[in-house]
Amino acid sequence: MAFKTCAFTKNWLIIAVIVMCLCTEYNCQCSMSANSCTNCENCPNAVTCTNSKNCINAVTCSGSTNCNRATTCSNSKDCFVATTCSGSTNCYKAITCVNSTGCPGH
Repeated sequence: MAFKTCAFTKNWLIIAVIVMCLCTEYNCQCSMSANSCTNCENCPNAVTCTNSKNCINAVTCSGSTNCNRATTCSNSKDCFVATTCSGSTNCYKAITCVNSTGCPGH
């Protein structure tokens, strides 16, 4: 019995090392909840995105990309409908615009 337990533990250790190596390559520092993404590669359904990508439905973006529907953007990209932009790009509807691009009247 002890031999099987040892083999089982050894297999899990090998799996853990493989997963750890994959995480180093594929951004496993991602923190995702029902409403938010932090440091993630793909967040199409997040309400809030922080340092993440593909935040197409986020309401608030900070340091993120593809914030197509966000109303508030900070240091983010493609904030097409944001009313408040700071350090962001493509803020075509922004009322408040600080150090951003695409703002009406700027």
